[in-house]
Amino acid sequence: MKKISIKLVVAIVAMCTAGFMMPSVFADTQSTMTVSPMTQKMILAPGETVTGSVSVSNPADAVSDLEYSVHVGSFSQKKDEGGLDDYGAVDTEVVSSYNTMMQWITLNKEEGVVAPNGTDAISFTINVPEDAPAGGQYATILVRNETKEKDGENGNVSIQSVTQIASIIYAEVTGETKEDGEVLKNDLPGFVFSNPFTATSMVRNDGNMHTNAKYVLQVWPLFSDEEICTNEEEPAESLVMPETERYHSESCDLPLIGIFRAKQTVTIFGETVVSERTVIKCPIWLLFIAVFAVIAVIIWLVMRAKTREFDAE
Repeated sequence: MKKISIKLVVAIVAMCTAGFMMPSVFADTQSTMTVSPMTQKMILAPGETVTGSVSVSNPADAVSDLEYSVHVGSFSQKKDEGGLDDYGAVDTEVVSSYNTMMQWITLNKEEGVVAPNGTDAISFTINVPEDAPAGGQYATILVRNETKEKDGENGNVSIQSVTQIASIIYAEVTGETKEDGEVLKNDLPGFVFSNPFTATSMVRNDGNMHTNAKYVLQVWPLFSDEEICTNEEEPAESLVMPETERYHSESCDLPLIGIFRAKQTVTIFGETVVSERTVIKCPIWLLFIAVFAVIAVIIWLVMRAKTREFDAE
């Protein structure tokens, strides 16, 4: 293989439900393949059989047929191996008790071909076991396309790119569900040198159903009620899978210098934790100037005192 470039795309489109909003993971805009729906929500009962489908499309301006393969994958969230910014990121490989549904799913095909401006349907069947545990179950229908080209020199086939898109199934198995969570931390910095001003938090879902934690960040001048920044009308949300923790950060830009009041409100499963703090914003260069000025004044006072002592003698 002369060149291998791999593009992994996992996409979740925002979906609203009564108590939460589905997450979104975005597909590579350079991909010619589209898969729909990107998310499906299902209610499953132990012992029943449910069917569904996913469509694979090749755009009208495509220059060739689209060949794809399909398989069932898991859907979970990463721990913190990649650092706090990746804490809770989507993972389609980790297997847990909450994605055993992938073993219940049977596909009607493993591969297919779609002509330009065409669409192909992938059907699947979910056979729910009689002893299926109540609560959330999650799986993905993973559609994979490999773009190949022949080497002009020796005729060998080389893989040029690989695109993989996931249609995610959120299922709730009927029975006794548990909705319980906790805000582990809700932190605001008290001193910042530059933008953005960033508040952080960590929540834990102790239940057996996924939920969306909500985050509201508000900042005011110290002696004013006119907000500098706020997302109160449209709180940020992040998906928290069962029995997992989720790190989140909210940011906003503050004026160059000043003293401000900041407030962050974090909510999960109806539990709300509020953190408030006075924040000082001062550019590092201004801090150095202030320190230098203080040192200069101290030196001047010392020298002046010594001069007076000398004159007195």
